[in-house]
Amino acid sequence: MKFNDLSITFHTDKIRECVDFYCHYFDAKLTFDAEWYVMVRLVSDDSMPIYLSFQGSTDEMKRDIFAGGISLNLKVDDVDSCYKKLQPTGISFVEKITDHEWGDRAFSVQDPIGNLLYIYSERKLGDKYKDAVKE
Repeated sequence: MKFNDLSITFHTDKIRECVDFYCHYFDAKLTFDAEWYVMVRLVSDDSMPIYLSFQGSTDEMKRDIFAGGISLNLKVDDVDSCYKKLQPTGISFVEKITDHEWGDRAFSVQDPIGNLLYIYSERKLGDKYKDAVKE
């Protein structure tokens, strides 16, 4: 699998506190805000942005995997190929491949220490999330 990008999502019930912290102390810019999922952009020395996201549980996602810890968001060109490659291995999927209104097609697995690997390809953003885009 060839990965094109990596961002990190922190699972927390302190989304606003985290966003305020990174914006105030590290000049992060708000790029996406759907209230339950918020993304900020940090600028690194080599002008390659670093994205951090903060996600809380919603009524639809009341799962233990969103109670704390992190997700590694791994962007790929063809998420369906990655999914098909992993299916015969016996790996346990936390989320089967699914299209999401927030603009991706993705599946999830957990590594041996419980980190969530969210493997995705971008898709068209649904109308419900167009107002969430800030930058």
